[in-house]
Amino acid sequence: MSEAPSKTIMQKLIDRSQVYAQGHTPAMTLEDGKALPQGSVPKVTVIEYSIVRNAGGRASEALRSIICMDTLIGLEAVIVVHHTDCGLTHLTNASIRASLLSKNPSLASTSGAQISNMEFGEITEVPSAVREDVALLRESPLIGDEIPVFGCVYDIGTGLVEEII
Repeated sequence: MSEAPSKTIMQKLIDRSQVYAQGHTPAMTLEDGKALPQGSVPKVTVIEYSIVRNAGGRASEALRSIICMDTLIGLEAVIVVHHTDCGLTHLTNASIRASLLSKNPSLASTSGAQISNMEFGEITEVPSAVREDVALLRESPLIGDEIPVFGCVYDIGTGLVEEII
């Protein structure tokens, strides 16, 4: 598959975000796809894009779903989309671990080692997280080389999408 058609998909998303941003009103939503407010994303339809959601939008957690979608329907491209003011920019792996233990102190004796090794996908800088996730998918032997992977940041304040990689 050539890169030109896939690049067009990314460009369409960016172009639509520019039109959308002109009348943009920010909306809060959950990671749950059922909570997506109609019209809160730049004219994206389910038919055009299959959307995989998880906390922080991290590719490591999305990989299984991406593989399943490629097997089921075939993918023309993968676009990693993170957004400004992501909740995981306000948390660290350590703060999430501490929260787990404070909510259930008995976990320290039963699952302490497991919890101390858990990574929650903390994000210190959104564009860097996009680059990391794109690299993970591009380097994965489970995603075919014929599937281009792009990365962008959705600005929740302006409604614009900026291609990062």
